[in-house]
Amino acid sequence: MNWRGRAVVVGLAVFMVLTASSTIGAQPAKDITEEVIVGPGSVSVATKKDIMMSFGALVRFIPTSESNWDFGMNDNLKGKSFFGGKYTGSLFETHSNEGGTVRGGYIRNEDKIFFNAMPSDRKWSFYAALEFDRPLDTDTVDNRGGRGDNSNFGLERLNVSVALPYETRLHAGWDVWGFDHNDGASMVYADDNPGFWLDGQAGSLSYSIGYFKLAENNFQTSLTGTIGKYEFAANDEDRDLLAAYVNYKITDKHKVKFFYGYDRIRSIPVRDFYTAAWAAARSATGISMAKVYDLLGLDGSAPDRTDPDFPFAYGATKTVSGRNPKTDSHHIASYYVGNFGPVELFLEGAYQFGSADNVQKLKYSSYDISAYALAADVALELKDWIGFSVKPHVGVMYTSGDDDPNDDKLEGYNGIENAQRFSNRWGGENTIIADTNYVLGTALYGYQPEFYGNGTPIFTGGLQNFAGYGNGRGDNPGLTMVSLGLTAAPKKFIIYRTNVNNFWWNEDIKVKSFVYPYAETWVKSGFVGTEWDNELTVALHKNVFVKGQASFFFPGEVIEDVTAALGAKSDDTASRIAAELVWNF
Repeated sequence: MNWRGRAVVVGLAVFMVLTASSTIGAQPAKDITEEVIVGPGSVSVATKKDIMMSFGALVRFIPTSESNWDFGMNDNLKGKSFFGGKYTGSLFETHSNEGGTVRGGYIRNEDKIFFNAMPSDRKWSFYAALEFDRPLDTDTVDNRGGRGDNSNFGLERLNVSVALPYETRLHAGWDVWGFDHNDGASMVYADDNPGFWLDGQAGSLSYSIGYFKLAENNFQTSLTGTIGKYEFAANDEDRDLLAAYVNYKITDKHKVKFFYGYDRIRSIPVRDFYTAAWAAARSATGISMAKVYDLLGLDGSAPDRTDPDFPFAYGATKTVSGRNPKTDSHHIASYYVGNFGPVELFLEGAYQFGSADNVQKLKYSSYDISAYALAADVALELKDWIGFSVKPHVGVMYTSGDDDPNDDKLEGYNGIENAQRFSNRWGGENTIIADTNYVLGTALYGYQPEFYGNGTPIFTGGLQNFAGYGNGRGDNPGLTMVSLGLTAAPKKFIIYRTNVNNFWWNEDIKVKSFVYPYAETWVKSGFVGTEWDNELTVALHKNVFVKGQASFFFPGEVIEDVTAALGAKSDDTASRIAAELVWNF
């Protein structure tokens, strides 16, 4: 998975592309660890040549205990009839995070080794990070991170750059690049996808232009796959992103950022999540894959909706070479951050537009995309009154939803990647909603209910790792979030952060039962629930940290209605309790 462990590298300049600038005539660098065009790593290495080098490492052990991730739904599902058998799985408790697929109690271990090199004239730079990130057990560690003789210690980051004229710098590789993570709302895009980007600076303006490959179907098997004669991976059927931003620093206390992204999406089938989920859970009843093909209509015939085993609708789009689904999604957006004494004001707006064509098995073959998102936050620094930093904030985020399943419009907002977890304002790695939660309809990193919609499950954006499995629906209901929280640092080595995030879905959704193939329920919009996230960080040393994390999601009436529609009404409080031991240099 992407974005592994970004939030914990305390004090290191990982997000170097946001501030990088260079000239051929730049002054020689004296210390590579002070540069922003290389990665983390505080240990300098002396060389006989003019190439300066450094290295560093990050080690995290995160013992974690989760309870009622599915709000108690799984316990209520067990033993129920499931397409001719009894349900024995754990679909709604199991979820994906950066370390892999987890459930219940586990110890996640993330290890990184950073390597950097750069000549004294800064003409070029090299940064790479090796990473191991897995839930631990004896089999994992005995086999050096994998099963058999495979290892999970791989190349997580690569960023090489070269200085060009006119204060520009060309980068290649895969490193964190984005629009609105950290001090933004993280509604549009940020990730570590491979590509090329050009950074530059002109006075108070800084800018970056990038091309990134989000999915490659030409040279490897795509997530959307090929089944029988139906191609989901034809030539030039990739997912590509062309993006650019401009930063303008008005004064030291006021800045504005403008950005645009063109998300070229190809060969991602129209698919409801619960169709894919049923196919994944078929082993619970012993239904053969051939039967799955037959029920989904992938054997060349139309699905038989009168078959008692028919798995709830839509299925994968049957696509023939030359007429694969294609979506062109555009985002144009900006945000502003300003400081007025102790008050910080943040505003962001984004508009998504474009079209989805060659759509099959729906009412129309083409759909227009028209959606938007807004966010605002006000924070107040109380240090001058209290004597140490206490910073409360109140924020709101609103994304449009699709209220009409019968028109040819997709009005449910999706970012290129929904990643609200990486907003410093209301995010965090210790969330429940953004660590993949199928009951809440959220994919990894995002708060958007992108797995739910009203009948037209067309992918218009979202995390590529889930693409083709029902996420990123352009007919999603949209989200309203009100966030209240504070960050306090009573001592230099102690930081406490808490957020209470309240969620509403803006439009009604259609939910298909996970138990009964013909059951289909409209769930009314309304209050989804409240998540309370807490994190206490204590520095034992400048390179060693201990964190305590506690998160709770208190479900509202919408979750009760959703779980009832899925087949097992539940309203238990979900929780995540974790400790984090961090060594970082």
